[in-house]
Amino acid sequence: LFMACLAVYAQHTANLIRWIMKKLGLTHGLEDEQTEKMQQLITAAFCLTVILTFSGYLTYMENWSYSDSVYFTFISFTTIGFGDLYPETNSTDFHIIFICFLILGLISLGTVIEAQTTNFGKLLSTISSSCDCLCKNRCFGGDQRPNEVD
Repeated sequence: LFMACLAVYAQHTANLIRWIMKKLGLTHGLEDEQTEKMQQLITAAFCLTVILTFSGYLTYMENWSYSDSVYFTFISFTTIGFGDLYPETNSTDFHIIFICFLILGLISLGTVIEAQTTNFGKLLSTISSSCDCLCKNRCFGGDQRPNEVD
């Protein structure tokens, strides 16, 4: 249920990014494909900003190296959670900020995945049409269709 809620929030975040792009005039005069690419770049930048900011926070609070913090953040946001690193700070403020960052990270990563879903669908469609074309040319002698009668 929690992951379903995060997926809904990711969709809303993607819609918010589209709305902000329109309000700022970033999509004016661009084709749909260019607008999609711009949205994907902004979404990826947003996710990267969340990851790097949370990593900086962990570096400061846990006295970890920045690379360990980035590693922990990525593992946490992708819900892998190996358990080799874990925060040891026991402050309530830290835990509240930590949970907020985790939720924001999950939403931002979900938004990136949602933005890439369109590209993946287009790739599958292109592959499918290429295979269909190759099969028709190889199996049916070019212009002939399987149900055509000579």
